Amino acid sequence: MRTILFFLLISFFLISCSKDKFTSEPIIRYLSITPNSWSSDNTSINGPLLKFQLTDLEGDFGFQDTSVSFVYVRNVADSLSPFDSIPFPPIDIADKKNMNVEVSVDLGNILPPPNPTRPYTDTLFFEVYVRDFANHKSNVFVSGNPLYFITP
Repeated sequence: MRTILFFLLISFFLISCSKDKFTSEPIIRYLSITPNSWSSDNTSINGPLLKFQLTDLEGDFGFQDTSVSFVYVRNVADSLSPFDSIPFPPIDIADKKNMNVEVSVDLGNILPPPNPTRPYTDTLFFEVYVRDFANHKSNVFVSGNPLYFITP
């Protein structure tokens, strides 16, 4: 009897310690910002891209009927300001269950205005989180590498 109980406890412990658990609360992990420098006089329609890894049990992100989920981003240096909401980029995967995807978000619309003192280089770090359609909030990360915003 003790042996059976011992094996049941060990089995339960091993099953509960699975490292590939997906949860209803999204989990995000910073990957990169590319390019790592951006000029205020850049005329490109796209800005620098913030990339992160997203895992979620239900995969309820993106566009759904008339709803849109968002990525929330804030410049760390301006911590008193609210987070900017960026519509979640389209995700092309057939089955969103146990979602594990790389997401790229364009930061072009949330960069600060050029500094009037020229030339000037601002070092930007960003705080980021996401919310899914069930209103579950992810963890918050701070970008690991800076974005150098240059006012020539």
